[in-house]
Amino acid sequence: MPWPNLKTFFQRLFPSKRKIPVLQLEVTSRCQLECSFCPHTLLQDGWYDTDIRWDVFERYIVPYLRQVGLIYFQGWGEPLLHPRLFDMLQLAKEQGCRVGFTTNGVLLGPAVLERLVEIQSDILGLSVAGGNQVTHAMLRSGSNLKRLLTNISRLADIKQKQGSPLPKIICSYLMTRRNLHELPAFVELAAGAGADEVVATNLDFTLSPEMEELRAFACPGEVIPEDYLLAVQEAEEQAGRLGLSLRVYPLQFNPDVMVCDAWPLKHIFINSHGEVAPCVYLGLPYKGVVPRYFCRQEAPFTPLNYGKITEGLTRVTNNKAAREFKQPFRYRLDLTKPFLLDNPEVPLPPLPCTNCYKLFGL
Repeated sequence: MPWPNLKTFFQRLFPSKRKIPVLQLEVTSRCQLECSFCPHTLLQDGWYDTDIRWDVFERYIVPYLRQVGLIYFQGWGEPLLHPRLFDMLQLAKEQGCRVGFTTNGVLLGPAVLERLVEIQSDILGLSVAGGNQVTHAMLRSGSNLKRLLTNISRLADIKQKQGSPLPKIICSYLMTRRNLHELPAFVELAAGAGADEVVATNLDFTLSPEMEELRAFACPGEVIPEDYLLAVQEAEEQAGRLGLSLRVYPLQFNPDVMVCDAWPLKHIFINSHGEVAPCVYLGLPYKGVVPRYFCRQEAPFTPLNYGKITEGLTRVTNNKAAREFKQPFRYRLDLTKPFLLDNPEVPLPPLPCTNCYKLFGL
């Protein structure tokens, strides 16, 4: 089965020669849902519930937009809660950027959908966690799968009436032990509603032993259940018959990954607190030690950032902290032969990345 890569995924959708291929901006860390697996739910003490300020966006981010290929307005919160999200989308489009965001769908409605087509947003992602309402709501408390599918259909109709291919409707299906068997059913639902693509992702950021038990992929020494593989195969065959694009993340560790698909060498993440970080995981808007787990073992880390956006984007992304973080990845990238990963001279990744599932292609 295909092993999609976030870096190549964005490059395929939006080839760009701009200096910053992808800038991910967390416009808010607030969310009205209480998803059982989300840091927003599990890390309430120390969580920064805040929005990126408009004046910060206008003064410190807008001047760089001509250098940005895709700006994705997404982090750990619900983007539609930001009162000026559409102003940001519009301004970025005017600067020649491609734009998009992922939503839980609660605030979607006819007016929002019409506006997305009007400004020609390039991507609308929708978060899904089941092939039926019971499973979906069990993982994404407060979300309604039927309403999500209805809004997909509405948006598809608006696009058809206006002759617009945008926004591309992408459903992000979170694979877990509880719902992987429902992936084929959801593929059929998504195709019927008018989605353009389904991306089946892993639960790759686990914050408790219970979350570790939910992940569907196998750590080294573990075996992927046969029914998981059959479910993926059935989903792929179903998507092929229905003409729906389906991309499934791997269920097996890949030890040959030199740089994770968050691609911190070129991509930039800015959280709602204004901190510039290597990725959405290390840039968690949280004060304290994050109780991460890795292959059933505790692997805590402290969020890491290069500095504040108010120091200037160029200065922050080229300062000592940024250079020191990126250097191991640059060394690793030079080693293009996978067998060299067994060589003890292969540089280790930055310490916070050592126990991150993304570094193993998941």
